[in-house]
Parts: sequence; C-alpha cells; structure tokens
Amino acid sequence: MTTTGRKVNYLNNKDILKEIHKSKLSYCYVTDDDYIQQDIILTDVSEINAETIEQAKLNKAHVQSRAAYEQAIKEGKWVKKPKQKEFAVDPESLAVDGLVFRVMGYDHIPDEPGRKKTTKTVADTKAKVNFPPFKHYILDSA
Repeated sequence: MTTTGRKVNYLNNKDILKEIHKSKLSYCYVTDDDYIQQDIILTDVSEINAETIEQAKLNKAHVQSRAAYEQAIKEGKWVKKPKQKEFAVDPESLAVDGLVFRVMGYDHIPDEPGRKKTTKTVADTKAKVNFPPFKHYILDSA
C-alpha cells in the first residue's frame, strides 16, 4: 500500500511477456485460435526434427502443468496446498500434431525496394514491421 492508501499494481516479467505476446498477435492473421501459443521457436522449417519435437513436447507439458497448478491455486478448493508435481503432464502423452512451431523469417513480408539506401540485412529490403516476423507451423497427421 502506498501512503495514499491505494494499492499499486506492478507487472512482473511473466505478465509483461504475456502482454507482449497479445500485442504481437494483434498484428497477425490467425486461422485457428488453438495454435496461437507456440511451443518452440526456430529459425528455419528445416530445424523441425525429432530433437526439436521432443523439446516442444517438454515445453508444452511444462506450460500445461503450470497452468493447471495456477488454476487449482486460484480456485482455492483445497485443504492442504497442492504441490506442483501433482499437476505434472507427461510430455509423451502429447500429440505431435498439437505442437506449434514458431519459425522466424521474412519470406512472407512484401518487398519494398528503395526503403533504405544501403541494405545490410534482409529486413532492409522488406516492408517495415513492428517486430521480428514469424509464422506458426503445425505437423498435420491427417
């Protein structure tokens, strides 16, 4: 509490990252809300292999475990405070076709020749964007 009696709401890093993610998505075209949150970030589609799939499963399991734990804490219907390990999600139980791969790249950004006099990077030849561009990919088992 401050000296004026009003409660000050401070943002922590986790909340700031959530807000940045929401802001980025406000500039994006999304076809399915199930695939908004990425499970792993890559620099090229060719990096999708068994190793990155396993890492994406681990990341997704961790996020789901944490969300389930936070939901249980928020509901407060417990006699003894639950432990996080009670909400652990087995990464092997997650389907591969539910994983979302964020691939960073400028391939879908339109060219804008002459935007800069001297071009040093690919970004200098493309239309100006507010954040590093990306696409979300899923592995479709169908």
